[in-house]
Amino acid sequence: MKEFCLDCWNKLTGSEYNPLCFLFSEEPDFCEECGEWKPVIVCFKRRCRIVEWFHEKFSDFSR
Repeated sequence: MKEFCLDCWNKLTGSEYNPLCFLFSEEPDFCEECGEWKPVIVCFKRRCRIVEWFHEKFSDFSR
């Protein structure tokens, strides 16, 4: 699995995720996009995935 820092993840996905949405590695790891040693994303926190799903599912109703 590829490992990305938050800045690279946001750049690659065109999003503006908050660091509070993820669990990060405890020690710096190699980001495969920028090539720097930084904390990388391990996974989404469960609550943020639910919020993302909700926004995606119901964003069409607000128009």
